[in-house]
Amino acid sequence: MIIDDIAFRALLNKGEVIRYVGHIHPFTIYPQLFKVLLVGLAMPIAGYLLFPPFYAIWIGWALVGLMLFGYRVTQWYLDAWVVTNYAVIDQDWNSFFDKSTTRIEFGNIEGMTNEVKGFWGTILRYGNIQIEHMSGEPVMLSNVATPRKLEKHIVKHQQEFMERRNFEDHSKLQDLLTGLLRSTHKKG
Repeated sequence: MIIDDIAFRALLNKGEVIRYVGHIHPFTIYPQLFKVLLVGLAMPIAGYLLFPPFYAIWIGWALVGLMLFGYRVTQWYLDAWVVTNYAVIDQDWNSFFDKSTTRIEFGNIEGMTNEVKGFWGTILRYGNIQIEHMSGEPVMLSNVATPRKLEKHIVKHQQEFMERRNFEDHSKLQDLLTGLLRSTHKKG
């Protein structure tokens, strides 16, 4: 949770707290990570064992491989749905210089769907989740880990938000009516 607070704090408004973060299932990015580990780390280690005099080249290659691996993990981690106490924030993170966010307030959510397809999706419990909202196109997160759990968190925090908002609206209306009755009672 500390990492989430640091990584996603720029997305939050004043008074917002992160309640849950939904990520893409790591199994779906495994092929990319495997390629980076194979080409970026295994090959330089094998090269060092076969040709030790070129150790500077192998160390440089391995360092670049480690940096690329770290970049891929960062890319996976920051491409997420952040559920707060006020909204769902979809952060689409492609690189340090290419990211976009979509904020969907709980009051604007019309519905959600989730689907789990295929053998691996069923076994490893990953699938797609989509939010339909009043202000535009549906927002989808593909290959999310445990889409049903993410949906439950969104619904739970949406209900808490709506109850809190209804209570605040009720209190404001009650104050308004009390003030109105007092002013008409004084005049009459």
